[in-house]
Amino acid sequence: MSKSILHQALLKSVLTVLLLIPTVGFAQKFTIPVFPDTQTYMGNNRGVFFSMIEWVVNNADSLKIPMLLQVGDLVNFDNFDHWELASVGMKIFDRAKIPYAITLGNHDTEAVGQFSGSAAPGNTNINLRRTQKFNYFFPVSRFPLQKGRFEKDKSDNAYYIFEAGGLKWIVIALEFCAREAAAQWMDGVLKEYPDHNAIILTHYHLNPKGEIVTNNAGYGDMIVSDIYDKYIKPHKNVLMVLSGHVCYSSWRTDQGDNGNTIYQMLQDYQCNSDGYFRLLDIDVQNKTISAKMYSPLFDNTLDDQSKFSFTDVQFIK
Repeated sequence: MSKSILHQALLKSVLTVLLLIPTVGFAQKFTIPVFPDTQTYMGNNRGVFFSMIEWVVNNADSLKIPMLLQVGDLVNFDNFDHWELASVGMKIFDRAKIPYAITLGNHDTEAVGQFSGSAAPGNTNINLRRTQKFNYFFPVSRFPLQKGRFEKDKSDNAYYIFEAGGLKWIVIALEFCAREAAAQWMDGVLKEYPDHNAIILTHYHLNPKGEIVTNNAGYGDMIVSDIYDKYIKPHKNVLMVLSGHVCYSSWRTDQGDNGNTIYQMLQDYQCNSDGYFRLLDIDVQNKTISAKMYSPLFDNTLDDQSKFSFTDVQFIK
């Protein structure tokens, strides 16, 4: 065999091997599903909850989904039936090896009753930080991308690292109307990972008008806008803030202290039973983030204000 023919054969073999190497982590375009408050699906609409999960699993490869995010109020009442159902549903993701992050809503704590969404007896602020059932059903071991926590063995405030689109990403789950110590912990994590595109996942941030909330819901700790001004806005690596708690969808953009654009989105469809959730299509090469609400139950994408796109997104590379 001549050197020229041997060279061509070797080159063909190398190219074949390269084509066989998985490219999910390096694809320039990928999708992050964001589950809104799923609390109302823990009662008579359980099938809707499972339809959402199964759709994500069935489309994970084609959409190159790196992980799923949930904005809180995973359950409705603080009882074992609701937590068991939520756990069984999310185990479908575990088996499919689709990582996820859950931020805590007020309904995911002892702030609500075991058999009603009304405030439980006692000090509601103290009860808000009692999260034994969440951490029992969702121990740290269920979060493979989780790299650190504010409190030992508790995922109430935690951060997650992954790569997608050829970029580094960090998701920080911050508790509802956070304690200042938890917000300060988040501040430290953002400083530690300046080369990661940061997504803040918290239950309460925007209202339906697209305004940053200027209260603590009456029983939380910090005022939401203070958390944003003191501990989110100063960081040049913050790209998105995702929240729920109030129906339905809104968004806004603001400039951070370092000139970065911070894209903030509300998604909460607990007020109906149609199974809509957010799909964030992120295209690094074309510098876009496109958002839409999709329901597997109806195989329908909403064509309203919940559908929008951001262009000229300056990702951290």
